[in-house]
Amino acid sequence: MTRANVQRGVTWRIGRNFVRSYRVPSLALLAAALCLLSGTAEAQFRCRVTVNPFAFGTYAPGNPAPHDVTGNIDVRCMGQPGFFTATLSTGSSGGFAQRQMLSGATPMAYNLFINPARTLVWGDGTGGSLIVSRSKPRPGRQDFPLPVYGRIPATQSVSPGLYTDDIVVTIVF
Repeated sequence: MTRANVQRGVTWRIGRNFVRSYRVPSLALLAAALCLLSGTAEAQFRCRVTVNPFAFGTYAPGNPAPHDVTGNIDVRCMGQPGFFTATLSTGSSGGFAQRQMLSGATPMAYNLFINPARTLVWGDGTGGSLIVSRSKPRPGRQDFPLPVYGRIPATQSVSPGLYTDDIVVTIVF
């Protein structure tokens, strides 16, 4: 899904979560960037984004433990030293307190975090969420793996079905 307000960039999509007999095999994330460019082509600071598959695997609604997974956003920056920030949208929930995937009108709560303890929500800096930023201190190429920590809370009563959500990842540099 592409947003019209993206400048010189593309979007990242999160979706295709399946629940078949209470099973969630995958939550796929597709990548994108918002690029604010200046300078000459040889010297400018520029970045590209790649998102690796993000799979939740099997979710058991009766399990008293949350269902945790880890994915990755890879940012490769080239050119002169620079700085970038990475933000995630709210998705269909409209807020960062608890994102939700939908199967028709049935919601399944989940969230995306910047830390392994899953206490710091990755968002756009509003509503209690935080952004991720990195600095490239030297000229040339540098890779930045940005881990994404996902969690589906325990003991949700959800029906079997296809659960999806779209998250826009914005990289500003």
